[in-house]
Amino acid sequence: MGPSGVVPLVAFLFAAQPDVKPRVSELQVALDGRRVDLGFALENAFTDDLFERIQSGLASGFTFRFVLFRDHKRWFDKTLDDTALQVVAMYNAVEREYLVNYKQDGRLIESRVVQDRAELERAMTRFEDFHAFTLGDLDPERRLLIRARAELGSRTIFKLIPTRVTTEWVRSRKFRPPAA
Repeated sequence: MGPSGVVPLVAFLFAAQPDVKPRVSELQVALDGRRVDLGFALENAFTDDLFERIQSGLASGFTFRFVLFRDHKRWFDKTLDDTALQVVAMYNAVEREYLVNYKQDGRLIESRVVQDRAELERAMTRFEDFHAFTLGDLDPERRLLIRARAELGSRTIFKLIPTRVTTEWVRSRKFRPPAA
């Protein structure tokens, strides 16, 4: 194969590689009075390695971080509140089912039992109507936004320096609190 055949081959190999970097997507904000509910998805994070860890009996999952900001046009955004959602799955080998626990800021808010891998992946990566924040007496003229990311676990650099594996931060659309 000559030099002219190498370029199409390399281009084909790079084009065939899908973007498999985990990311938070579809971040949607819904206001119900003073309540802020979120819908979101975690893509490309439910891997075969994660599934095998769960199958082996290790409790495994993700932690989602959400930060509520007051938007400033020409200055740094002001942090108003933050919350964390931890999703952990465990395999029950006797019953052949998975228990998925959801904790918000360390407090158990829901548990769900699922039967197969597809259901488990949906339960750990797709969320609707997650109650993230309650708005206090905020000025309805101020714009707010939410930033979100997922923590996928930890690893070490050079087998010495611990670090967290996270997705990039994503931003919601800007919104205003309802008038009191």
